[in-house]
Amino acid sequence: MFLSNEKTKNFPTIQQADNTLTKICSNCGFTENSLDANNCLQCDLPLNISRNKTKTKTGSPMWSRLPLLLLLLVSGGLSILWRKNSVSLQQATTDAVTEDASSEDTSSEATKEIEAYESGLQLKESLAEVTDVPQGVFFYGGAMASAGIRSQSTLAKIAEAQPQFQLTYEDPMVVAPDSGAGIQMVIDGTISFAESFRPLKQSEYDLANSRGFKLKQVPVATSAIAFYVNPNLDIPGLSLDQVEKIYSGQVTNWKQLGGPDLPIVPVSQDPDAKPATSFLLQGLPGYEKEFSKNIEIVRDTTRAIRKVAQTPGAIGYGAQPLVVRQKTIRPIGLGKRGSRNYVQPVTASGEINKQAIVDASYPLIRRIFIILREDGEIDELAGRAYVNLLLSKESQTLIDQAGYLPIRYQSKHHIPMGYQNKHQEESK
Repeated sequence: MFLSNEKTKNFPTIQQADNTLTKICSNCGFTENSLDANNCLQCDLPLNISRNKTKTKTGSPMWSRLPLLLLLLVSGGLSILWRKNSVSLQQATTDAVTEDASSEDTSSEATKEIEAYESGLQLKESLAEVTDVPQGVFFYGGAMASAGIRSQSTLAKIAEAQPQFQLTYEDPMVVAPDSGAGIQMVIDGTISFAESFRPLKQSEYDLANSRGFKLKQVPVATSAIAFYVNPNLDIPGLSLDQVEKIYSGQVTNWKQLGGPDLPIVPVSQDPDAKPATSFLLQGLPGYEKEFSKNIEIVRDTTRAIRKVAQTPGAIGYGAQPLVVRQKTIRPIGLGKRGSRNYVQPVTASGEINKQAIVDASYPLIRRIFIILREDGEIDELAGRAYVNLLLSKESQTLIDQAGYLPIRYQSKHHIPMGYQNKHQEESK
């Protein structure tokens, strides 16, 4: 391309050994840019007329390259520092999880949520390896559904590994212990952190924000809601719409569902028996309906099991690990809305059906979260420590043994430790 003298006379140029004229870059001092170049071939910055200064034939002085060198040094330093201080969940769990990038099941959602909280996770092998565990007595509360996670064996292991970190479960004063009550106690500052069988609501986030701090939820395990009946009641299972009709009072006799001529006695451990606060019906199509006035309200899972065991025609529900191994009641299958393809919460050999959670064939799957304050105070430190302790491989193994699906080992192609072989044997 030919450039007229009018276009080139304002650019500083230099004559090369082969007698060709080239432009000089004022940013890095590169001397071999062709006259028709708009950007420097070395630094790619514009060849700006006003910023060019005449250079000598020997090349650019060292000071002209300082901005580029400083930029490279700072960028490289930040990159090294970021890699050094960041914890990559995907890298940390490569040995434990079989990744499936295309999977969009509940396990991938759980992994994404952990990744979003990645900066605070340690993901250690053992409880003893977890750092930044504060000293003192810390109160916590929340869902009855996670009682198996805070079992005596797990708490004993935590106390052995971190003796300075003393945990005490605190019941609410005037209401039954559940997810909502625990979250409210965290907001009120009554306890340091809570366990929840449901995610946080926007109203809870807003209430915390109005009091000058934030709430954080971190999943540590997954479970399911299992239904059970009086052992003398012979029904194969229920679909989600039948469950809705039972608890909303539309169906009141088992005869209406193909069972015996026997009144239905629904039992609930939700203290106010409203679907808006019920972990049972949240997200179901009929969840805005009012609960039946005939529901028997009990305080906790133990009382619910006792009530159903003693009442002909009774039905109850609870976290899968807490109810399916009970001998005084009978767990039943659950089908999707309008379906009679009932998925059992237990296997033929009496084991908890974790495979139905892994492949999402079970209709009512729920995650268990730790709810903590983000306020820069000791309660936040305690909550983060509890999360890291439960996410250690040692604790995740205990969670698995308690009947829950541990969050660190969830993927579409992975069945938790010790379960795959049993499942394969049963399917032969």
